[in-house]
Amino acid sequence: MGAKTAKLRRHQLDRFFRQSTAVLSMPAPKYGWVKEIREALGMTMQDLGERLGVIKQRIERIEKDEIAGKVTLQTLQDTAEALDCELVYFFVPKGEGLQKSLENQALKAAREIVKSTEHTMGLEAQDTSKQAQQHLLESVAQELLMKEDRRIWRTKRENSKSSRGHTSRR
Repeated sequence: MGAKTAKLRRHQLDRFFRQSTAVLSMPAPKYGWVKEIREALGMTMQDLGERLGVIKQRIERIEKDEIAGKVTLQTLQDTAEALDCELVYFFVPKGEGLQKSLENQALKAAREIVKSTEHTMGLEAQDTSKQAQQHLLESVAQELLMKEDRRIWRTKRENSKSSRGHTSRR
């Protein structure tokens, strides 16, 4: 994807996420979407099993696997079809959207670049002021963004696993 296309796509997706906040912030039901929808429709496990062409115990397994985050997308797709529903699956960016995520990542990469530069300058007794460091950091980050420099994504990722159940059941 070209730079202009990627930027346009980020903008479109960010707008979509902003407009969809009510749906995206809705928590997953305690016992999963399959059971929630099945019961709301007044359907028994036996009924859903017949519609899916499986036995009642398979429906029970699907519902348990959904809660545990082990259900496959294909199983969810088939189950949604049997429930006369549509499966919607997508990633939701943390924070303020894809563009902001990219900008934050560029700042992180810039910090690593500036840090290695400052170490060299420190050895040469060329310490910089906090204000100059901040200006340099912002300047490097902007340059990385403008050039769509791949070093943006080569920084070490922090271990921040979100709760599996929350994200996998949307």
